Amino acid sequence: MTLQQPTWLPYRNIHTGHHHTINGNVKIAQGVYSPQLRNQRDIIVYLPPSYADSQRRYPVLYMHDGQNLFDAATSFSGEWHIDEIMETLSREDGLEAIIIAIPNMGVDRLNEYSPFRDDKHGGGNGNKYLHFLTDTLKPIIDRDFRTRPEL
Repeated sequence: MTLQQPTWLPYRNIHTGHHHTINGNVKIAQGVYSPQLRNQRDIIVYLPPSYADSQRRYPVLYMHDGQNLFDAATSFSGEWHIDEIMETLSREDGLEAIIIAIPNMGVDRLNEYSPFRDDKHGGGNGNKYLHFLTDTLKPIIDRDFRTRPEL
């Protein structure tokens, strides 16, 4: 499979005109395609404070409902402040990681997150979503950023 070559832009260059609450070095790639789910979504990446000035490799944490993690302007029901938490952990404890924020697909959220079909709530595409993460997204992230793929 040929990996996509997304363009990683500073988050602030894409989301303008709103009151944003982003802290730290946050990048975004628009329209990352999932061949498994046959859809595309933006992927948001938080890079640790030392990333630009070092050659270190970092552990990666993949988080769902990514529109809620860093920015009140894009949050569904309130920002989760993951960027502020990571900045504090770096400063106070020296703990750093790359955070991958994967926004959900709105009405298809439950379809993607649940591996089982439910007549009332939907679902059933959880395995396809998992394969998007492991077979498409993770290889892109490992190629484009200094990760620790073994973790």
